[in-house]
Amino acid sequence: MDQEKLHDAAAHCPHCGHTIHFYVDLSADDPQNYEEECPVCGDILYVELFRDVGDDKFHVRIKADDEQYY
Repeated sequence: MDQEKLHDAAAHCPHCGHTIHFYVDLSADDPQNYEEECPVCGDILYVELFRDVGDDKFHVRIKADDEQYY
């Protein structure tokens, strides 16, 4: 893991609405899909990190279920 490519990301938990912070690794291959646990309510968050070809920036999408993976 490249420490220079590790960035803080903030998002709202889709379960409880609290703002949560977590680190994303921009040095890994694109896209990334993984699970995080909300530190406030403890529910599982499904995180998708991807680079948008239109603006060449990384985007983080948080979902409450893993339906998009099937």
